[in-house]
Amino acid sequence: MKGIVQDITKRKRAEEKIRSLANIMESSNDAIITISLDGIITSWNKGVEQIYGYSLEEIIGKCVSIPAPDNLKDETKKLIEKVKLGEKIQHYETSRLRKDNKLIYVSIVLSPVFDASGELVAISAIVRDITELKRADEILKFKLEELSRSNK
Repeated sequence: MKGIVQDITKRKRAEEKIRSLANIMESSNDAIITISLDGIITSWNKGVEQIYGYSLEEIIGKCVSIPAPDNLKDETKKLIEKVKLGEKIQHYETSRLRKDNKLIYVSIVLSPVFDASGELVAISAIVRDITELKRADEILKFKLEELSRSNK
């Protein structure tokens, strides 16, 4: 009788790391999206569902510009092109439409995703809903203007 013994410690550690990263992604309140180089959504976490209102089944395989208002459809394409050229997009503020057509404000971070050989294979997007911050900022500006006018 012969047997083979193989150390699978590295594989088990890698599997645990993948599981941990997947759990982090799914538990985030921020939207985490993977986009193919041609602008197609390939993965989408629960945070995206909360922000945009679309389910995973409704959005996978669709163009990433779906939540962009008509006047901003080209904006998404331009941002993707910048990332393809090696640029990281940090905290880009813009507006988007939820599935229910409610306008929201978001901050977007776009980063290149490389494979093991260093080739660009996808783009990651992290999107945060900043609608309440924008509204609070507008109220504060209004109050400051009102205060300034009353002091004159």
